[in-house]
Amino acid sequence: MNARNSILLIIKQQPGIEYNSLLNKIVGSYGSIESARAALSRSIRYLTALGLVARKGNKLFATGKGMALLSNEMQNKLLLKLNDLMEKKDVSARFENVVELLQTLIERSKQDKDLLLAAKGSVDFYISDLAFLEKDVEKRVHRMQYLHRIFEQQVTALKELGFFDFKDLVWDSDSKKTIKLIAKKAKVNVFTVECFDEEFRKKAAEHFSAKGRQNDLFLEAKQLGPFLNFVENNSKLKNNLKIENNSKIEKNAVNLFLGGIKIKIDFPRIFVTAPYKQLQGLLKKKDKK
Repeated sequence: MNARNSILLIIKQQPGIEYNSLLNKIVGSYGSIESARAALSRSIRYLTALGLVARKGNKLFATGKGMALLSNEMQNKLLLKLNDLMEKKDVSARFENVVELLQTLIERSKQDKDLLLAAKGSVDFYISDLAFLEKDVEKRVHRMQYLHRIFEQQVTALKELGFFDFKDLVWDSDSKKTIKLIAKKAKVNVFTVECFDEEFRKKAAEHFSAKGRQNDLFLEAKQLGPFLNFVENNSKLKNNLKIENNSKIEKNAVNLFLGGIKIKIDFPRIFVTAPYKQLQGLLKKKDKK
């Protein structure tokens, strides 16, 4: 539907709408109030010249001709969409769209006798076609139910086989305790930190006198707590600078590797990745605390 018809539709739906009220409804589609006003003035002159809109003072009304034009356009679009959809080979895969369009057609036909007559003579399908579609959909439903049962079994098998899962945590004191618990359970003496910000990596390496290789730092287990505090303090500092300078500053995102467990810290979020059962065990311990 073009801009003029959209304006005509608003006038039809709100008979007697005033010019300024109509302007307020369309201004969001334009770059400025001036451009919206100019476009609206042109559209009103055009619609009035064609006899689609009538003005009474500052109020606007859709004429019978205008309402008929909208009705024809809307019913033609609806019927074309429905006919086109029913002709597709994979129509059963688009069953939701069929139901939606049919419901719209039924509701509008109850209110518009012209649409009802047009629909009866214009649809390219029969009730029997809808019955065949219903059978196809029923087969698809049974197939999906079967696949759903298989899928549930597959997910359970992946859990038993030790495939990885992740948990999204919010940064707080409990989350930091969970990270320390993970390190303790993994019995790590040295853990690896992968840094995504070179400036932060250099700063951390100097602060902890840590050895490194490329983007990685190697820290002792006893340094885990202080390192978490270091990440928190530096991330808060950068967040404050971002607000004050109104500029984009990269976060101090890091990956911690604690045994077979990966922990991504993207302040203030934490993503823990581990084999499913191991992750569940760690989370249960966290919940009990």
